[in-house]
Amino acid sequence: MVRGAQTLRTIVTRSVGIGAAMVASLAALAPAQEIVPPTGFTGARMPTFREEATVDGECMDEMRRCCGNRCCPSWDTYAIFDVLFLQRNNAVGNRPLVYTDLGDPVMTTQDLQPGIGTGTRVFFGRLLTDTWGWEIGYTGIYGMFGDALVTGPGNLQLPPDLSTVVSNFNDAEQVRGTYLSSLNMAEVNFFRYRCCPERRPTRLACTDCQPSCHCINWLAGFVWAGLNEQSSLAGTCCDPPETSIYSVQTTTNYFGPQIGMRGRREWCRWAVEGWWKTALCGTAAAQGQAPIYDTITGLTERGAIRSTDTGVGFIGSLNATLVYRLTEVWGLRAGYNVYWLTNAAFAPSQWDFSTLSTAGTGINDNGTLFLHGANLGVEARW
Repeated sequence: MVRGAQTLRTIVTRSVGIGAAMVASLAALAPAQEIVPPTGFTGARMPTFREEATVDGECMDEMRRCCGNRCCPSWDTYAIFDVLFLQRNNAVGNRPLVYTDLGDPVMTTQDLQPGIGTGTRVFFGRLLTDTWGWEIGYTGIYGMFGDALVTGPGNLQLPPDLSTVVSNFNDAEQVRGTYLSSLNMAEVNFFRYRCCPERRPTRLACTDCQPSCHCINWLAGFVWAGLNEQSSLAGTCCDPPETSIYSVQTTTNYFGPQIGMRGRREWCRWAVEGWWKTALCGTAAAQGQAPIYDTITGLTERGAIRSTDTGVGFIGSLNATLVYRLTEVWGLRAGYNVYWLTNAAFAPSQWDFSTLSTAGTGINDNGTLFLHGANLGVEARW
């Protein structure tokens, strides 16, 4: 019995020793890894890269600059809302609209130049696969309004020959010009994207050997834009005062294919992004002129007129935006924008002051619209 107990004790002791040796051997085979918690994102959950990054050997290489598009971004859905503040510059020339009886111009089309217009921009997009995504967007710019007022001792007149046949447009005591415009744009884009994490030593503690994401998107889609304008000249004279108005409305619709590129780079709480887009569009322009009445004589000098035209126009846009990330999802946006549209029908360009039977029947749709200014807004990415 004693010998049997000693034999059993010897077997158990050897088995435990062999097991411990095997565990130690397996532990020696596993690579030493250090889990470094992200820094620089206090008070909010640090954005995490997709799970593939934890199993892709290339993505775990700290000095690897780019690991394909499987490691970032950490989101696949995004929404953007911006408020726009854009200054408008028209290529409408400096055409005189009001003269004194001595022939001195006292109002031109440049005096009606609209000031800063406000608007909104909304985008929503999804990443469908590791390389493809889509987005829809709307941009609206409203409140582009300009006006000018000149007064005199009954010595103001519109350009001839219209001023010679309408009493209120000749020897007027007051002439007011107004110009109101709005722009609406909608677009649908599909894009091919490539996003890469970058891990390398930096001077910033929050990015030193921590992955930061940068993306490049190539866009292709369809864009529609509608420019709507109205402008009027109102001449007042006599006692009691009587007013005659020359009013014009125009619309220009753009529709066509669009291409572009967008880039985004993220680090710590910050991100920068920008894009360029360009579209070659077909255009459909129309202008309508209201009847012109002489309120002194009660006669109608010109009836209602409408004309249309088609052509080809260009739409271009540029944007650069800085993003401050409040949380993993929400961020604040501030940036600068440029919009450029050609072959537009501006309302002031349609005024025709002749008295021929064909007066006002043509359409001038060769205008160029240039808008530039700031955007402020928010974004969500999840």
